[in-house]
Amino acid sequence: MSQLDYLVTGAQGQLGRAVTAAIAQRGRRAFGVDVEEMPLEERGRILSTLLTHRPRWIVHCGAITNVDGCEQDPLAAHRVNGLATAWIAEAAGKIDAGLVYVSTDFVFDGSQAGTPYAVDAAPRPLSIYGSSKRLGEEAVLGRERDDHYVVRTSWVYGPGGRNFPRAILDRARAGQPLKVVTDQVGSPTLTLDLAEALLDLCDSGAPGGIYHATNSGHCSWHEFARAVLRAADLGDVEVATQLAADLARPAQRPAWSVLDNSKLDAALGRSMPTYTDAIARYLAAESILLASAAADPGVPGNQSGTLRGKEYK
Repeated sequence: MSQLDYLVTGAQGQLGRAVTAAIAQRGRRAFGVDVEEMPLEERGRILSTLLTHRPRWIVHCGAITNVDGCEQDPLAAHRVNGLATAWIAEAAGKIDAGLVYVSTDFVFDGSQAGTPYAVDAAPRPLSIYGSSKRLGEEAVLGRERDDHYVVRTSWVYGPGGRNFPRAILDRARAGQPLKVVTDQVGSPTLTLDLAEALLDLCDSGAPGGIYHATNSGHCSWHEFARAVLRAADLGDVEVATQLAADLARPAQRPAWSVLDNSKLDAALGRSMPTYTDAIARYLAAESILLASAAADPGVPGNQSGTLRGKEYK
């Protein structure tokens, strides 16, 4: 049997599903693992899994992404998001595999309002989540390999996931009141577009290091909500405003986390689609997925475990 092309961690998550699907569409072989097949807390399991499958590339989507939950359990956050990434990078070296580590805009403090963050901007995370992901970045960059990439993204959502657009639409369709933050600005990013960018980066031969990959354009959460509702023909639904401080969340979020994609654009020879275009495609994909799930309960509609430990060809 030919060598496995990709091993995808976090394969049960909304980004992991998009990545494995995109790999299959390209006619390549991928193996998706999640917490049961390769617990990120266990160094030995990580090494044994990678030694068994020996992929050409590892796309590391797996992480603890509950931002407020990380504040409650910082040890778990740093172990999974930081230390486990170091173990994956270590194991990648043993099998000579390329590595793509998906990181976050939360490594920045948001003080650079009005100017997108360049890849070499100084990280200053405000939260445990941000600091744990920065540890993962340092572990990958420390390997100094030309086929190791740190790809920061932001405000990720996709078909079949629990995410902001779905929450907004569910509340709107149920006639529940909507109130959304106006003083946090970023770039919503569709998993389908991010997955393509990650795989194209693997194929690009671009030098290793940090890249930013978000949908083009930026908005506040309130503007994002309004754009989603308009695209879903629910533009008449009222969306009240509030400030981030009103929510009193455990983890502090950056007020401005727009990322500069220019390095990725140059490497791929194209720009990422706009976030408004992505919303329309998200709604179309979500509609198809929900219809398929209604017709066949075996189709993953929301955080299904059916993709775990599965090989894609």
